Amino acid sequence: VVMAFDEEGQAATADEKIRICKRSYDILVNKVRFPPEDIIFDPNVLTIGTGMEEHSNYGVDFINATKVIKEQCPYVKISGGISNLSFGFRGVTKIRESI
Repeated sequence: VVMAFDEEGQAATADEKIRICKRSYDILVNKVRFPPEDIIFDPNVLTIGTGMEEHSNYGVDFINATKVIKEQCPYVKISGGISNLSFGFRGVTKIRESI
């Protein structure tokens, strides 16, 4: 499993997720000769319930990045910790359960 982190930290935007996963794919497949069908990317589903405006698009960024990663990195699989979406909704049970 390859997490979407690099020397600059954790990928937050769709563009960062795509860039990091594509870079990892190229290294693994072209340099290391690792089978692409054995690669699982986790492009980081980040919390949407923080109340901070800059976090409001995290769910959409994950979905959009996943689509492009699958297009640019043939045969890979995608994993994501969906529970992270509701992490910021502590104490608001109805919202957490609906997500």
